[in-house]
Amino acid sequence: MFINLPKVNIRYKFMKILTNIYSMISSIIKKILGLLELFLFLRLLLKFLGANSQTLVVGQIYKYSGILVYPFDFIFHDIYWPQGHIIEVSSIAAMIGYALAIFILFQLLQTFSED
Repeated sequence: MFINLPKVNIRYKFMKILTNIYSMISSIIKKILGLLELFLFLRLLLKFLGANSQTLVVGQIYKYSGILVYPFDFIFHDIYWPQGHIIEVSSIAAMIGYALAIFILFQLLQTFSED
């Protein structure tokens, strides 16, 4: 009178849970990276258009995005156009650098998750 229950592979369930956690964390990281890239692009656009840094909103954007751009300052000189526009190359370098760092992180995680 025993009910035959299928044997559950504990390792399979554990790996399924880890896979779900990995996909959730990677989704969150991708969303954060997207917001970070958008924030840095906004800084680049405001610099290019010559926005007044004395205004509250622009000043706050420069202040907080400056923290993200700081590691990439002075890698290259900014590009100045004759019309008064500026292309802040450190912002572009930060966008590329953070995207590259996240890409490498995902590649490493993918390498270790295939075991």
